[in-house]
Amino acid sequence: MKNLLKYLPVFAAALFFTTSCQEETENPNQFSDADIVSAENEANIESAFEDVDDIVYDGMFYIASDGRTEVSDDSPISCAVRTHDKENKIITIDFGDGCEGKDGRIRSGKIIIHYTDRLWVPGAQVTVTFEDFYCDGKKIEGTRIRTNISESMSDYLRFRIELIGGKVTWEDGTYATRDAVWEVTRIRTPNPMNDERIRTGHAEGVTKEGIGYKVTITEPIVWKRGCLPKKKVMIPVKGVKVTEFDNGVTITIDYGDGECDNLVTVTKDGVTKTVEIKRWRR
Repeated sequence: MKNLLKYLPVFAAALFFTTSCQEETENPNQFSDADIVSAENEANIESAFEDVDDIVYDGMFYIASDGRTEVSDDSPISCAVRTHDKENKIITIDFGDGCEGKDGRIRSGKIIIHYTDRLWVPGAQVTVTFEDFYCDGKKIEGTRIRTNISESMSDYLRFRIELIGGKVTWEDGTYATRDAVWEVTRIRTPNPMNDERIRTGHAEGVTKEGIGYKVTITEPIVWKRGCLPKKKVMIPVKGVKVTEFDNGVTITIDYGDGECDNLVTVTKDGVTKTVEIKRWRR
């Protein structure tokens, strides 16, 4: 079981409330439909840009010295065409008209990566843009800048990640925006698919209903990359996130104690619900 919620989460939890979720208080109406919709939208945005981070990491990690890119079968870019312009330091991940990764997500379009040096070199900067990129039917836009702030190459990988002009557009034409500044530590393992990612920081934006929000991580959020292909867990497994909406609603999500599962708890005004987060599918 998990504690409060966290990730794509922050609102993801609130987002995917199902009738099977067990209430832990006597007030079943504490969470309104608007709260749940806002949580769902935030979860979609969070999920979209975390997915991009994994794609970029693999695109950079698997660059061979001769300019080719090689990936494992479990990588989210295993079905994409990868090209490397070594002279101009540009990597293009092209999913074409659409291909399904081993994680079950369907992606199309291109992710374009401009880099100054290898990802693990202190001071290296990677700038990511999109060209008609979609994940499970949602269009992803914006600029994501990742700067390596590690003290040395022997240290854990530490990055400052800025999302500028982030935008997710649904198939009905509605959209939500997001800007964020995160600090992320990547715990590396011999197999990148077993890496862990720890995040702190804050974000803000506007939901597709036009409600502004601010997100603050109060306890570091932890993702275990291996939880997705092995157990289909797409959310963080540990950490606490607080989201404050401009309509006066505040939601706290706790992702748990590190176990690979999709169970979280969401708290609002002292009322808590245990929620199972459903996979983001088209």
